[in-house]
Amino acid sequence: MKNLFLLLQSLMIIFPIGVFFTYIIMDEGDQFTYEHYLMTTLSSLPFFLVLLIKYFISGFDDNK
Repeated sequence: MKNLFLLLQSLMIIFPIGVFFTYIIMDEGDQFTYEHYLMTTLSSLPFFLVLLIKYFISGFDDNK
């Protein structure tokens, strides 16, 4: 289970970076628009959800 969450975390941290650079390439280098930052932020939400699920599954037992 620990390896599964490690895999999910690494995939979810790569996803926003990919969206960030893809948006720059598709927009021909114009990286200062609010849509760009909004899409990058929204694509990072799955990473935080994975961390939250990992905490719920394994975090409660470690806090004793």
